[in-house]
Amino acid sequence: MEQNQPTPQLSYQERKMREERDKEQTRKKLEQKKTFKSFLVGGIIILFVGGAGFFVWSLYDPLGQDYSQAMPFEGQTHVAEGTSVIYNTNPPTSGNHWPIPLTDGIYDKEKSDEAVVHSMEHGRVIISYKPSLSSQTIKKLKDIAGQNAVILLPRSKNDTDISLTAWTRLDKFNLNPDGTLNEKRVKDFIRRYKNKGPENVPGMGGGKTYE
Repeated sequence: MEQNQPTPQLSYQERKMREERDKEQTRKKLEQKKTFKSFLVGGIIILFVGGAGFFVWSLYDPLGQDYSQAMPFEGQTHVAEGTSVIYNTNPPTSGNHWPIPLTDGIYDKEKSDEAVVHSMEHGRVIISYKPSLSSQTIKKLKDIAGQNAVILLPRSKNDTDISLTAWTRLDKFNLNPDGTLNEKRVKDFIRRYKNKGPENVPGMGGGKTYE
């Protein structure tokens, strides 16, 4: 029967090296735990502050009355570019459309409804206005429309000063009796209906001006 071999004795220097190594490993484990806790606490704080900020902002600027109406769905099939489509609302809020949508942005010239409808299918809010509006009012509309997933353009077929459209939603109105624009009505429509299309595509390049 074999006898257990005696454990070799470590020198003083070897013992010190082992102790230092054990201390270093313990220190690293403690640092890792502290780092994890810091990230965890930081994430919780960010979520809390962000949520609280949104809540406070909502209280400060709550959504007003929703003046828009739900419009019937009229289809969403692609037709060849150049094809004229008859829509049942003015401006249109859904329906067959051309294959290429308008890019997000501010347009100084009128565009075909068939391209605009495709943009709404992708979740865009469309702000259209009578070309006869004052430059001051148009400037205010441009300031509001300078964001992703919003398109601003003149439209002579409009039967009111301002028309706000999103997929199957419509709100249209005239300027106030004193000639001023109800800016909150426009902003609230954007907040409610932006990025709500059946084929939601992330907005890009909002705020740029095109012809």
